Amino acid sequence: MATTSTTALSSSTTSALASSPAAVAAANKANAQKLMTSLGAGSGVDVTSLAQNLVDAERVPKENAINAKVAKNESRISGYAAMSFVLSGVQTALTALKDQNNFNTLGVANSDSSSFAVTTSSTGSAGSHQVEVLRVAKAQRSVSDGIASGTASLNGGLAMSLSLNVGSPTPVASTIQLAAGKDTPQDIVTAINDAKTGVTAKLVNTGDGTANPYQIVLSGTMGSAGAFAITPNYLTGVGSPGLGFTNGNSANQVASDSLVKVDGITYTRTDNTLTDVVPGLTLSLKAISNGAATIDVTRDNTGVKDKLAALVTAYNDAQSIFSAVSDPKSTLDTYGATLVGDSSVRSVKQQLRQMIMGDSSTPGTSVGALWQIGLSVDMQGVMSLDSTKLDTALANNYADVVKTFTGNKNGLSVYSPAPAGVAGDAVKKISQLLGKTGLLQTQSDSATTQNTKYKDDLTKLKTRMDALLARYQKQFSAMDSLVGGINTQKTSLKSTFDGMMSSLTGKTA
Repeated sequence: MATTSTTALSSSTTSALASSPAAVAAANKANAQKLMTSLGAGSGVDVTSLAQNLVDAERVPKENAINAKVAKNESRISGYAAMSFVLSGVQTALTALKDQNNFNTLGVANSDSSSFAVTTSSTGSAGSHQVEVLRVAKAQRSVSDGIASGTASLNGGLAMSLSLNVGSPTPVASTIQLAAGKDTPQDIVTAINDAKTGVTAKLVNTGDGTANPYQIVLSGTMGSAGAFAITPNYLTGVGSPGLGFTNGNSANQVASDSLVKVDGITYTRTDNTLTDVVPGLTLSLKAISNGAATIDVTRDNTGVKDKLAALVTAYNDAQSIFSAVSDPKSTLDTYGATLVGDSSVRSVKQQLRQMIMGDSSTPGTSVGALWQIGLSVDMQGVMSLDSTKLDTALANNYADVVKTFTGNKNGLSVYSPAPAGVAGDAVKKISQLLGKTGLLQTQSDSATTQNTKYKDDLTKLKTRMDALLARYQKQFSAMDSLVGGINTQKTSLKSTFDGMMSSLTGKTA
């Protein structure tokens, strides 16, 4: 004879089932039926509870279903936000590798930093150079003789002019007119500056305690081509006290070009910043040197390695979030299991891997993909960097590495269609993914739009249920009043019949 056995549900399961929307609705209906039975019996009934239970029986399942959809969409929005955040981290790491200038990793040792400074650029190369500063460039400076005050008349208040010859070896002549009453030192300074001849003027108060502490200081442009000469013309005036520039003034300075010898070749330039003497290096001259100095230019790959390590960390963080949002068993707070079964996760994950591990749009001769410099992704999607392979690539194919990452571009816009290497192209593609029309934002916007509709549905449901509750309360109150009246009549009739029976039989009930 076959037998069957049953196993009691656990207390947690029993509790969960008892609190489910279906169980709550069933309990509300049972309570309503019990009240209806009592009402039919004519006993005192709480018609308010009766009406509320009937309404709840209809409202709760619908309300719970809508709230469940809202909660799911809110989880989706959180998941998309988490994906956007880690993608931004990858974009930041790639941005640090997308420009040719990001690979400016030259180090310089200078044996005479007091005479000149050296800075490098991405176009520089390792090597050693001999540098000797023979002369630094200077701008002409001419200082006037002392003047009593800044407002003193220099030509008795009469009109005067200034003849100014600027440039060498072929000077350009200019005449600056000063109207009557405009012959003060301050007027002269203003007129010279307004003329914009390349010579600037300023009025200074030396505060030396003499009767003539004011001086006009004239300055030309850097280099011998900025030399100038000035001559005052007093016209009908007598030039008293006049304006003079004594050649022997110790503050004067003669215009000169810079002169520097680099690796045995002498270069003349108009200023002290030399960018075209040693390719990829800028020499900033300070003072005449005492013999030749040595600069050693070496390549320092520490910065590049740090940037690649940051890329590996950012990529792996992104993969961790992608796994957490799509794993139904994830225990990650807030974001875990928020996008289970969502194809967007798989799509973004695949795109990101292809961006970084695919072939470069600007390959070098020997290096054209990042796996060739030591980057790899295992079966679990975890990225790692082989430092030995990286060192070899940087030592033997540095230019190829730079081109593979950057396309040898600087500052390329994310809207540019030009090939920009692995890093440059990836930055553009991630910008599109994170943009307003990108996959993640449009999915998040869609969920937000749906939730707005669901919340409107909740509002409409509440309005409908409130109207239903009011109708029930009105109907049940009328029924309760009717039953009360019937019960009163029943009691009166019973009393009358009992009296009649008593009078006929002589018995009391």
